[in-house]
Order: sequence, then C-alpha cells, then structure tokens
Amino acid sequence: MKILNFKVILYWTLFFYFISLSASEKYNKAITIKCQEITGTGRSDIFKINKPNFKWYYKGKWYELANSKKGVAKDWKVSFSKNKIVFYNYKTEWHRLIDLDKMTALMKFSTGEEYVYNCSYLDM
Repeated sequence: MKILNFKVILYWTLFFYFISLSASEKYNKAITIKCQEITGTGRSDIFKINKPNFKWYYKGKWYELANSKKGVAKDWKVSFSKNKIVFYNYKTEWHRLIDLDKMTALMKFSTGEEYVYNCSYLDM
C-alpha cells in the first residue's frame, strides 16, 4: 500500500512539474501577438517576441526595440519578466506593459493618459 501511495505522489509531482515547465517555455519561443486598443481609438499594434528580441510592426515595417543600441532601438528599454514585457521610450516618455498570461496590454503616457489593449496570438 505504501508503494502505491508513493507512486501516486510521484506521478502527480511529475505531472505538475511538466505542466509548469511547458507553461514557462511558452514565453521562450518566438510568438507574434496583435494588441487591439479597447478604450477609445481602436488602434492596434503587432509585436514579434523572441526573448531577448522584441520587434514592433509600425507603418508596414518591423522595428527592433530590444537587443540593439542602433536605430530606433536606442530610444527604447525593453525588459522581460516571466510572463510580462515592459518597454519604455526615453524620447516620448511613454511605456507599455504586456501581460502574456492575461493577454492584455496597458499603454501609459507621462501626461497620465492611458490606453488598454486586448491581445491575441497571430500565425505569421
């Protein structure tokens, strides 16, 4: 009986370990998301995320915002934390937080103006 209980506990432990491992790996592979603003303008943004690379699709062109100090990337600071990405533009003084678990984003300007986004995965 003790051996059976031990096996059950071992199986459950392994099960939860592999579930948590696969969830954390989700954010370590390349993904593309589209974030649609829901608080007024209806604007949308597309991001390609492959830690430490982070690209923003703007006016028909991909811009590297992280992992570089050249071009437009020099104005940006991008930080990754498990399921969240925060990026900040030094020039325009605005930042955005993307939550990959909730699939939401918040864009905030230094004036206090805020926009909320719903995000979804894209196949590209």
